[in-house]
Amino acid sequence: MGAAIRKSGLPREDFFVTSKAFINEMGYERTKEAFRQTFDNLGFDYLDLYLVHMPFGDYYGAWRAMEELYKEGRIRAILCAMI
Repeated sequence: MGAAIRKSGLPREDFFVTSKAFINEMGYERTKEAFRQTFDNLGFDYLDLYLVHMPFGDYYGAWRAMEELYKEGRIRAILCAMI
């Protein structure tokens, strides 16, 4: 997806990009690693939204990791939802 957005020639700001940490990626370290992989794969400076998908396991740790990423400006919004 990141390559397609870059190839489109449209400004990054014209897209709202969302990704999520899956149930098996809950926990502080796992969520940080999941985000890093997503971030590297997309090749963007930031994500517009990062969410917890199915808050089970150590979702408190996941949320702390997401708060840090938000404060660093790597995520513009975070959400915990049961989808």
